[in-house]
Amino acid sequence: MKKIAINNLLFKVVSVVLAVLLWFYVNHQENPVAEQVLTVPLEIRGLEQNLTVSDRPTYVKVRIQGQRKLLDTVTARDIQAFLEMSGVDMGQHIAEVHVTVPEKTQLVSVNPSTVNLNVEVLTTAQFVVNVSYSDNTPAVGYMALKPVLTPTQVLLSGPEDKLKEVDQVYVEVNLGEYNFNYHQKLPIKVEDKKGNLLLDWITLTPSEADVLVPVVHELPSKTVPVKVPLVGTPAEGYELTRVVAEPEFLTVLGETNLIDKVDSISTVPLNIAQASKDVVEELAVVVPEGLTLNRESKVTAVVTVERTVEKSFTGLPVLTRNAPQGLTAELPSPTVDVTVKGRESLIQKMMSADVDVYVDLASYEAGEHQVPVQIELPSGISLVEKKPAQISVVLKKSE
Repeated sequence: MKKIAINNLLFKVVSVVLAVLLWFYVNHQENPVAEQVLTVPLEIRGLEQNLTVSDRPTYVKVRIQGQRKLLDTVTARDIQAFLEMSGVDMGQHIAEVHVTVPEKTQLVSVNPSTVNLNVEVLTTAQFVVNVSYSDNTPAVGYMALKPVLTPTQVLLSGPEDKLKEVDQVYVEVNLGEYNFNYHQKLPIKVEDKKGNLLLDWITLTPSEADVLVPVVHELPSKTVPVKVPLVGTPAEGYELTRVVAEPEFLTVLGETNLIDKVDSISTVPLNIAQASKDVVEELAVVVPEGLTLNRESKVTAVVTVERTVEKSFTGLPVLTRNAPQGLTAELPSPTVDVTVKGRESLIQKMMSADVDVYVDLASYEAGEHQVPVQIELPSGISLVEKKPAQISVVLKKSE
């Protein structure tokens, strides 16, 4: 009887073991162990606040192992790949990539497993946020007015070499078929000159901008020139040569009776008092009441200021003009010395042939006369002195 009981217990143990083995076998067949490769963002941890890292990969390839059903639920967000930078100073370093994986999975490999990186001082700079339109055409019969951004500027922080590559900071707006005001909070983007985004290297503060683009029924418009009123005069010895507005023209919008009265639009006055070099300044536009602009109300004014210099010409021949009929003119001293003044660029090109020296004899009779010397000069050149101011002319009857 005792022997039978022992045999029964042994049979039960063997049955349980076989059942467990069968369960493992079936489970392995239906849910086998597999591997999966995921692209995971590479984080920086523990770095001092005044430092930043450049020249590093932004992603790594992580291979993990686990049961197939579990791996099917794992995403890149479930895995952390990071570089531990606590206590690291400026300079070149080789850092190990650390990885944490979900429970019941195992890390097989990470590529790359180490990275070369450059630790630099964190640089901060302020940039203006612009609006870039992927589609700037609202619904038919509507038009978009100038956008309003809050904030208009952002702080960019990152490696100095990356900040130097920044070409534009902008939000992207799509007005396609809008017939009401566009109002969105949009992410701010940073690009280099090749159109590459630099957000992996640069931190923005803030990272979003509130964008309002008024969309209104189309209004009558008129394109008019921009004028820049000036205040003051350049420094002594300097001369104003040119005033340029960029853009040269702006389009005003409004009711017909209002825009018909506008032939030009002005900026706020620009002070050029005592200027001894070119003046470049961004100026606000003074928009007449009841009108609006179809773009930013800022104009860049460029005022060119040039040094004035003098130049002397000696022994210039004096010609005669309008001698009375029947009389012949004789000039005992037929030359004069002339000093002129003008912009340096004009004076440098000027030659004696550009100075016309003559006496006008139209009102004189036969005899000897002291006649004023006349000078004709190119545009932009003024007379400083002529010696002598008068010359002796003898008019004799022609034989």
